[in-house]
Amino acid sequence: MMREELFIQSFQKAPDSMLILEKKSGAVVAINRSLAKTFGTPEGLDLSLALASVIRTGSDQAAARGVLEQKIRNAVMEERESFIQSIADTTGTASEYLIRPRLMNLSGREYYLLSLSKVAGTAETELLIEEALAEKEVLLREVHHRVKNNLQVISSLINLQAQFVDDPLVIGYLTDSQNRVRALGYVYEHLYRTKELGLIDFSEYTTRITQSLLREYSETAKNVSVEYDVQNAKLNPDTSVPLGLLLNELVSNALRHAFPDEREGTIKISMHPDGKGRFILVVADDGVGIPSSVDIGKTRSLGLLLVSSLVSQLDGAVDLKRTNGTTFTILFKPLQYRERS
Repeated sequence: MMREELFIQSFQKAPDSMLILEKKSGAVVAINRSLAKTFGTPEGLDLSLALASVIRTGSDQAAARGVLEQKIRNAVMEERESFIQSIADTTGTASEYLIRPRLMNLSGREYYLLSLSKVAGTAETELLIEEALAEKEVLLREVHHRVKNNLQVISSLINLQAQFVDDPLVIGYLTDSQNRVRALGYVYEHLYRTKELGLIDFSEYTTRITQSLLREYSETAKNVSVEYDVQNAKLNPDTSVPLGLLLNELVSNALRHAFPDEREGTIKISMHPDGKGRFILVVADDGVGIPSSVDIGKTRSLGLLLVSSLVSQLDGAVDLKRTNGTTFTILFKPLQYRERS
C-alpha cells in the first residue's frame, strides 16, 4: 500500500501530462494536474471518463476513441516505448504529442499509465522517430545474432553426437537434422547482416544453402555441379524460413540419391515471379530420377513429407516430373506477417 501511495503522489505532481486508463473498461480513472491544466479536464483519482472526452484526436470522437485505445494496446503488446498522436488542446489547436504507455497493476487490477509530452515541431518528431527506430533496430539485430548463435550451438551438438554413433543410417538422420538447423541459421545470419531489416535476399540465401550442402556431400556427390537462375527476390522471414527448409530438402535429396556411384550431373535451381504476385521455384536434376512408385504425398520418407508440409505452410502447390531426372516445381505466394497468439 505504501508503494501505491507514493506512486499516486508522484503521479499527481508529475510535470508531464499523465492519466490512468483501466485496461478492461477503457475508462479514464485518474488525471494528474498537468494534464487537467493542458486539456481542460477534471483532475482527480476516482474518475470514470471516456478517453475521447479527455483526449480529443478528431471530430468523430467515437471513432477516435477506438483508434487511440487500439494504438495504446498495440504499443504495450509490441513493447514499443512510445508513439506519436495529434491531440487538440483547450483552444482546439492540434499539436503532436509523444505518448508513452505502460501496463501496470494497482490493487490487483490492470491499468494503462499514459504519459503525454508535447513535441516541439516536425524536426523533433522525426528525430524522436529516428531514435526509436534505431534503438529497435539494434535490439532486433541482437536478437537475430543470438538466435543464429544458438542454432550454431545446436548444430555443433548434433555433429558431436554423430561422432559417437556407428550406424550409418543414424548418422544420416543426424546429418539431415544438422543441415536443417544450418538452413535456419542462415536465415538469421542474413537478418543480422542485411541493411534492409526484416528482408532476405533469397538469391544469396539459395547460394549459401546449396554450397553448404555440396561441402557436406563432397565425397558422394563430388561430380555434381549447381546452376542458379534465381531473381533477386527480397523475402521476409515468414516466407524465407519454410522456403529455405524446402530448398534444403530438395537439394540434399538430389545430392544423396540422384547421382549414385559418383555419377556426373547437374542440379538447376531457378526462381522467378509469375506476374500474378506469386513465385515459381524449380529444383531440377538430371540424375536417375525418383521411382514412379513413390508418391510424395504418401511416402514415409521424412524429407519428402517435409516437402509436402512446407509447401502447405507456404499456401503453395507442388508438381513433380520424372522425365530426364527429377523436377520439382513449387508455386507459392510470399506470406505476409501474421500476428502471433
